[in-house]
Amino acid sequence: MTVTRTPQQSPPTRLSRIARPALLWTGLSRWLTERKHSTISFSLMRILLSAAMLAVLVPSIPDRHYLWGPGSWWVEPEASRRGWWEPLRLLFSKDSILLFDIVYGALLVLVLVFLVGWKTRWVTPVLLLLWVGLSTNSTLLTNGGDTLMRIVLLFAVFADLSSHFSVDAWLRRRRGGAAAPRPRWLRAVPVWASNWAHNTVLILCVYQILLVYLVSSVLKLAGEEWLQGTAIYYALSIDQFRVLPGLSDLAWQFTPGVMLATWTALWVQLLFPVLILWRPTRYVALVLITGMHLGIAVLLGLWPFSLTMIALDLLLVRDRSWTRAWGGARRVGRAMRRVVDDAWADDGGSGRGSGRSARGRTRVARGPRRPTHEPQPIPDGRAL
Repeated sequence: MTVTRTPQQSPPTRLSRIARPALLWTGLSRWLTERKHSTISFSLMRILLSAAMLAVLVPSIPDRHYLWGPGSWWVEPEASRRGWWEPLRLLFSKDSILLFDIVYGALLVLVLVFLVGWKTRWVTPVLLLLWVGLSTNSTLLTNGGDTLMRIVLLFAVFADLSSHFSVDAWLRRRRGGAAAPRPRWLRAVPVWASNWAHNTVLILCVYQILLVYLVSSVLKLAGEEWLQGTAIYYALSIDQFRVLPGLSDLAWQFTPGVMLATWTALWVQLLFPVLILWRPTRYVALVLITGMHLGIAVLLGLWPFSLTMIALDLLLVRDRSWTRAWGGARRVGRAMRRVVDDAWADDGGSGRGSGRSARGRTRVARGPRRPTHEPQPIPDGRAL
């Protein structure tokens, strides 16, 4: 009797999945429904979006009535021309200071609750409603970041934003990893549907940042200043954006740095959709683009826009990469502590007469040590 052996099939590679649409569709379906991706990045996005909203709300507290409240009727013709849905414009009253302050205070409280990540699934839609309502009362405090924030908050209603760095995650750990009991009308929703919604939000957010960078870079190509490398100089010279005049003057006086920063911003944004396809170039692009946004925030004062863009950029970092980076940082920290401890030990060993220990604390002279255990009596009463 002869036994025939069939050759073992090798697992499909990425190229084979692309070549076979059936495998590609199966892989996409599994990626969408098996588990939630980028949960750490979504949690960081929650924190950064909260910081961006606080950067708008807190400094504006003294002028809130003039910007959005009863004192902002001077901007009403332009605000009403935008065609916002009228019920949204009624959330922040322009007739009553008391009602406006109550809703404004509620918005501040919601942002803080959103920041710490408590009941995030329910807080997010209410926060979206109030944030859009505030935006409808004025059209002058816009820099691109508020529009992007409204779009992202709408997506975030269907995402898991509290898996990490949140009160919800802390409460879940106290319950032994069990999720909070869901309402009866939500219990019928299967787990794969929740995963699908979360991962679809991830795709939509990445599409949004790719659209922003691609359109922005194409428009930059139409300007001679970007091609000549002088656009950053003109941006730093605008009086309205000179929040730190001394630092702005110091930055634009270094001509090679201005030209390099201008070209880097242009080409990284233009090539960003291609750079993110390969992991090493993706992280290089993320470092460069994050540095660009930090420069915009510090030098031009556009903190809400920059924080929103950084939050979206970080969604391209996988949970495994965050875990690996955190493990590497801890190893580096332990190695540095060992180096410092060894240096202190060497210093203490070479100067024993100085009276200081390896960590620099003064040594205290001690007498002879007492015995650890007191002598025990012998059963017949005689001392040992």
